[in-house]
Amino acid sequence: MSKIKLAMVGGGPTAFIGAVHRIAMRMDDRFELVAGALDVDAERGRAFAATLGIAPDRAYDSVLPRQGRSEAA
Repeated sequence: MSKIKLAMVGGGPTAFIGAVHRIAMRMDDRFELVAGALDVDAERGRAFAATLGIAPDRAYDSVLPRQGRSEAA
């Protein structure tokens, strides 16, 4: 049976609950983490995604679409 592919929002290297979810996914062995926006710091999120085996083009800096996103500080 093929695994259900998941994306994670948040749950980066300093988030306790992210680790809990990843452990549960491994224990169940029915899910595969394939994408995510893992940290508010885009570089840190992409670096962490790489340690999880997430492809670089699937490591996002935001859950918001690029088009029409406000860049105001």
